[in-house]
Amino acid sequence: MNIENDINLFGKERIMSIIGVLQEFYKSIHRESICTGIQIETDNNGHWSVCIDLFDTVYENENFTNIFIKNSRDNWFRCIKENSLFKGYGGVENLEDILDIFYYWIKADKTLNY
Repeated sequence: MNIENDINLFGKERIMSIIGVLQEFYKSIHRESICTGIQIETDNNGHWSVCIDLFDTVYENENFTNIFIKNSRDNWFRCIKENSLFKGYGGVENLEDILDIFYYWIKADKTLNY
């Protein structure tokens, strides 16, 4: 068994790029800004909630097309931009989908495969 191969099977490279983007985004927020940063939470129903404050960033005034995908009762997600906030909500399996949407949006790759 090769641990490096096993880690790559779980998509470490792609996940790390999403985490890296979040880290770089957070680093780029002005220290003087009153923004609330990045919040990732769960609720009692197993739903994910992601809120990323865009205030005082280059993305604050960028257009975003709302996305809603429902594959099943537990496999769904919705991403919106409201005021200066990127918000994502989803089922127990969909945190990665929400973060992917944010990743592709700020990387200006508008060709999503959903």
